[in-house]
Amino acid sequence: FIGLSHKMDPPKVPNSPQQTNLDTTPVQPTGTLDVNHKVTIDMVHAVSINRGQLYDWHSRIRSKLFPLAAGFFVRCRVEDSNDGRALYKLARIKNLKPDWTVELDFLTTDEIRAGRNNTNFDCISNTKVTPLEFTTWLNKVSPDVVSNVASTISKMEERLRLMESLILVEPAFASKKKEDKKATASEGVTQNITFSNNVLLCEEDGVIPKSVTIYDIMNNCIGQKGIAEPDTPRAANTLGQTRAKTLDEAVASNSTMVQLKDIQNYQNSPVSPPADAAKLIETLRKAASNNYTQFTYDNISELAALVVNVCHQCREIVAKEALFLRLQSPCTVFGDIHGNFADMMFFLERIVAFDDIMLKYTTTNLLFLGDYVDRGPFSLECVMYLMALKVINPAKISMLRGNHESPEVNGDMDVYGYSSFKYQCLDKFGRDKGLEVWVAVNEVFQYMPVIADIDKRIFCVHGGLPQYTGGEDKRLEILADPNFPRVPVVQCNDPSNQNQRLMINDLLWSDPAGPAQPVDKYGFGSNPRGPDIKTFGSRAVDMFCERYNYQYIFRAHQEKSDGLRVSDNARVVTIFSTSDYAGHQNGAGCVLVHNGKIRMAIKKPHRNEPKEARGNTSPRSMGKGVSGFVPRKR
Repeated sequence: FIGLSHKMDPPKVPNSPQQTNLDTTPVQPTGTLDVNHKVTIDMVHAVSINRGQLYDWHSRIRSKLFPLAAGFFVRCRVEDSNDGRALYKLARIKNLKPDWTVELDFLTTDEIRAGRNNTNFDCISNTKVTPLEFTTWLNKVSPDVVSNVASTISKMEERLRLMESLILVEPAFASKKKEDKKATASEGVTQNITFSNNVLLCEEDGVIPKSVTIYDIMNNCIGQKGIAEPDTPRAANTLGQTRAKTLDEAVASNSTMVQLKDIQNYQNSPVSPPADAAKLIETLRKAASNNYTQFTYDNISELAALVVNVCHQCREIVAKEALFLRLQSPCTVFGDIHGNFADMMFFLERIVAFDDIMLKYTTTNLLFLGDYVDRGPFSLECVMYLMALKVINPAKISMLRGNHESPEVNGDMDVYGYSSFKYQCLDKFGRDKGLEVWVAVNEVFQYMPVIADIDKRIFCVHGGLPQYTGGEDKRLEILADPNFPRVPVVQCNDPSNQNQRLMINDLLWSDPAGPAQPVDKYGFGSNPRGPDIKTFGSRAVDMFCERYNYQYIFRAHQEKSDGLRVSDNARVVTIFSTSDYAGHQNGAGCVLVHNGKIRMAIKKPHRNEPKEARGNTSPRSMGKGVSGFVPRKR
């Protein structure tokens, strides 16, 4: 963690003596309680911690323990009986202070009336609350408090799972000795990957970036309303801030920037980039305003010709790639772009070293998870800038297909209106030339890969997992087959390649299931997006990761308030790389995988950003008499 103050260690406390005279006979609670808000001793045990756990957590994460401990239950000694025997009660931690005094919520009517709420660290027991103690506590708690406790327990269980997966894990490779690392490397065994505790929070206006911790993101994800909060952000909410940190430390570490591992490749690389791709990038840069909120072109016909030529070159490249890409770290991963050129360039200008479009000095691979077009004002500029980079350096730029990279979606001017990619092409170039550009871009989309993995440990996809219905699981083997067809239109009534089309549909459209959403025995359920679209739950994630030995799943496809979201027991990471999506004031995120760490960066939204003016012709009028997409053979 950044800026951790080394608070005093917890006091050394000997283990409590065994209590042989306690009555441990289970007693049924009395009173009338709402069965929908029933609290059992097992539920309380699941979110209870003891003195030893607190001591262990503090040894790992130091002062970050103190806010994390709030909300967990403890068994604590509050007084002694007349015969000198210690009396224990159940309470919930309200505040664990740096001096190791503990503020408690006993929650019972008697304790609230007495105003008792403080104890010392050494009064927290190392054993769980007994059935008798639990029943005594439950009988003294009012029904409305029981309801609150029941709703809070699920949140605390989620927090505990996230803590164990993200915060309390050992730093990557820290516990391995050098000889162990050498032996593992010689055996070709892939190392585990862990989350970095630091998340970069960036400003647009030149302010030095700040670092927050993954706990802030986790806490923001859970929030006061629980795990299932809406994706739309709280516009006035800001994350906690710690010491300033340069962007290179998170998006591209200092060691990455100084260790140019591909010097030999640089020396053997071409002296100059392909002419059309380089000229297209130069044209886009020249036409852009300083803040990338407006493009003014000198020669629109020349731009159209460049776009078509670069599309043809990019199509030849992606058509030779597999549908399943195998990538290695360091790798920076982006989610949805959706025509937001300003955010895309914000990240690229800081990741691409020395503004070199040939990427000779850029030591990280760049993986884009799809959805380059629609919704935003500059779909053409975004997708063509990336395609030009792909033509210049195919090895370092990887572009996956998203659900908007299909003509039935990006050509739907009735649904997306002025923000439709097809409308923007027709409005910019005119009907005939605009249609030619739109078709040329979609012909590239047809051949794009649909999945990738990083270091064989992180599975990457735009939407989600392909559905599994039982039997031998060969989902990825099917996708890796070179004979798997390249589907030009994903959602259509064409009976050819129907099974393959449904698999692509799952990869591009599915979402994680909600907390209470019903799923089948394999973890898949229906999706409100449409009848042929699925959701995937924790069971589907666990089965898939176990089958293919993945630790994490990176996906995009959904707007998230901070541009990043960790869910499904910290195994699924949603990345959304466009801020202020549809005016929602969400952040934009990207992720770097390097040296066994997952490092996250968030760009805060720029408020009141001017948008491109709408065209003079309405989408409905523009669409009249314009043909659809007819794929051409290579």
